[in-house]
Amino acid sequence: MEKLIQYSTKASLYDGAFDSVVGWSAAGMGYILVTEDKKLIVIDGGFGDDAKNIISLLKENSDDAVPEVDLWIITHPHTDHYGAIREIANNESYRSQIKVNKIIYWFPMEFCGKDGKPGMLAKANEHLEGIVSAFEAENHRPTLDERISVDSLELHFVYVPDDCTILNTGGGNANMCSLIFTVKGKNRKVMFTGDAYGRSMQVTAWRYKKNLTCDILQMPHHGLCDAYNADFYREVNAKTLLIPISVAGDRTMHSDMYAGREGRECNLMTESNAETIYKAFEGTIEITL
Repeated sequence: MEKLIQYSTKASLYDGAFDSVVGWSAAGMGYILVTEDKKLIVIDGGFGDDAKNIISLLKENSDDAVPEVDLWIITHPHTDHYGAIREIANNESYRSQIKVNKIIYWFPMEFCGKDGKPGMLAKANEHLEGIVSAFEAENHRPTLDERISVDSLELHFVYVPDDCTILNTGGGNANMCSLIFTVKGKNRKVMFTGDAYGRSMQVTAWRYKKNLTCDILQMPHHGLCDAYNADFYREVNAKTLLIPISVAGDRTMHSDMYAGREGRECNLMTESNAETIYKAFEGTIEITL
C-alpha cells in the first residue's frame, strides 16, 4: 500500500509569541513516502531534534533491521528542513540505524542574499556535502521537468532554482530556492512546495497550467501569509491540504492580526476550498496514495 506520512515535528508544537516583530518561528517540515514494496522516500525532515522520531518512523515502515531510504529530498537550505538529516549524519549512533542511497537538493551559489552578494548558500552546501559523504550516498541535482520513479510512485520536478532573475526577486530569502514537485501514486497525486514564495509558484503556474491539478497540496511556507499565488492554487485545486504549521502560526494566521493582507486571505480561501486539512501540530497522520 502506497502512503504518505506527515509527521508532527517538535517545532510545530510551539505556542509562543508569533508576529512580524518577534519573528515567525519556523515549524519544521517532514514527510515520508512509502511505496507498495516498502521503499522509502523522505522529504526534508525538520530540525535536528526531530532526528530520533524520523528514524523511529522509518523503522516502523520498513521490514529491514536497517531501513533503506531510496531518496532523501531537501527542498531548500533552511535548517528547519535539513537539520534532522544533518543531525543523523553527524551522530554515528543515529547514522548506523538507517541507510540513505541518494540525496536530492540544489542550493545555487548564484543566489544573492540581502546584502546583494553571491555565495550566501556556501554554508548550506558545505553541510549537505558533508551529509552526502557521511552516508556514502549519491548526490543528485534535479532538473526542470525531470521525472524519477520509485516503484509505482512518480516524482515530477516542476520548479527548480535555475533562473536567477526569479531567485533574486525574493529579498534575499532562500525560500526562493525551494523545489516544487509532484508525487503521483496509483490513486492520488500530491504537490510539494517546500517554502516556495509567490514568484516561483507564479512561474510554475504559467509553465504547466492545467497539468498542475493534484488531490493533495502541501501549503507553501507553513501556510503563512507571505507565501501564496492564487493562480497556482486554482490550477492545483487540491481538496486535501497538508500544512506544516505550528500552533502559534495557525492561531496567528486565523486571527485578525493580519486581516486584509492579500496572502492571508488567499491562503484562507484555499483552505475553504479544501475538504480535508491536516496541520502538523495536530499529530502525525497517514494518507493512502
